[in-house]
Amino acid sequence: MGKRTERSKRTYDQMAAGYDTSPEGYYTQPHKAELIKQVLLRDGDSILDVACGNGTLLGALSKKAGVHGFGVDLSENMIAAARERYPDCTFAVSSCVPLPFETESMDVITVSCAFHHFEDPHAFAGECMRVLKKNGMIYMAEPFFTPVIRWLANTVAFPFSKSGDVKVYSERELRGMFEAAGFRDMGTYTKGSALFFSTKK
Repeated sequence: MGKRTERSKRTYDQMAAGYDTSPEGYYTQPHKAELIKQVLLRDGDSILDVACGNGTLLGALSKKAGVHGFGVDLSENMIAAARERYPDCTFAVSSCVPLPFETESMDVITVSCAFHHFEDPHAFAGECMRVLKKNGMIYMAEPFFTPVIRWLANTVAFPFSKSGDVKVYSERELRGMFEAAGFRDMGTYTKGSALFFSTKK
């Protein structure tokens, strides 16, 4: 586990009890709300929410169809909260690389406001390719910064971030990473302060 991943784990363990009413909890609400609208699900689908936190997104998505819901997160305290709130879903303490699931076992993977914490995003893209079934989908929401603000965040703020932020990516960088892993049919759009990205295996 890298240093920034360890920072993320410590931070979110501490935030778990009051996350929904914390500044970050409020900040991520629009990201989750848009994903809930956009993610397409069918009865019988298996969906994995990576860096699921206290389960809010997965819990909401699991109401859209009769799905098998799975969530993973580094934070033991977040996973404990998720299990208590959404007992019909399955949660596990795990990093994003490797993902603790069999090859071609998931129909949908979601990531909300967490990709910029991943220390090896290329490896994560590869894990998504492995775990998703044919035609499986990824849906992600990330902070959207202008180029100048993104540069300042990545070079000035994030190296000293206590919450384990690694890097915020441009649309082009996101596309490049997932194209390199073999994904296709990519879509990106911005809404407010969020960047939304989707792609198909």
